[in-house]
Amino acid sequence: MNYYTEKQVPVMTSFVQNFLTFNHWHSDVAGPTDPNRFALVSGTTHGHGSNQAADYTFLLPQKSIFQALGEKGISWLNYWDTAGGTGPDSKAFTWTLESGNENKTVPVEQFYSDALAGKLPTFSYLNPSCCGVGTTSMHDSGLVSDGEAFLKKVYESLRAGPQWENTLFILTFDETGGFHDHVPPPLAPRPDEFTYTEKAANGLNYTYEFNRLGGRVPTFLISPWINEGAVEQFGINSFGETVSYCASSVLRTLGYLWDFEPFNPRVQWAPSFDHLIQYTARKNAISKLPTPETFTDFK
Repeated sequence: MNYYTEKQVPVMTSFVQNFLTFNHWHSDVAGPTDPNRFALVSGTTHGHGSNQAADYTFLLPQKSIFQALGEKGISWLNYWDTAGGTGPDSKAFTWTLESGNENKTVPVEQFYSDALAGKLPTFSYLNPSCCGVGTTSMHDSGLVSDGEAFLKKVYESLRAGPQWENTLFILTFDETGGFHDHVPPPLAPRPDEFTYTEKAANGLNYTYEFNRLGGRVPTFLISPWINEGAVEQFGINSFGETVSYCASSVLRTLGYLWDFEPFNPRVQWAPSFDHLIQYTARKNAISKLPTPETFTDFK
């Protein structure tokens, strides 16, 4: 976020000022978009390390958050921006098709109406669109202001809806985009036995064992149950180790909430963040966010 001034990213600046920001939150995979999205919802890529290696539709056999919720009868929907790009993530998994849950992927416009009407499921998962001008993922070929406008609409729909006081909005990014960071990605347990091999620029094959996290990505906890202007550094996992948070921290936390076991050793190792949820809901959470200006308008 040091690439932008507060004026250029007023929505995310408001999230920092009003809710909680993680300083050491890493993507699970030292790799691109699709593998990191698979890891976010299942704790592993099942050996995939590329965006273009395959058509991932209903391909992946591993257990995902969608399957875990479905098996417990917990309601969920995958809202996605149909403007293009990757997603919807729930359709990457074989279970979604075999269990007849492919109809739980709906356009993101329904999220706004569901939020305002108090009809959101227990678990809502949002996929933005990618990539280029007019899409909402803040991919480096698009405008940050388009992504900020999307976040503003998501937040204000939640804030104005009757389910606000029962909501935790987790805002995170799949990966770093390859930008430099002075914090090196730490080692982490392998989720499974799979590896990924790709030819490097020097012509040599490199094998990634999924034993190291990716770079740091912006991540926020947004809720009336979250302290105002808080910054979280490292977490403590179930082994008593002080470690960086990562995408699998979402699965670890939701596992505690809805009583399902960690999907694999990576998820078991990841620190949860349930302790950051307070015992009293704040009544002063901001109701309207600043309106983003088109990034190209800045001089």
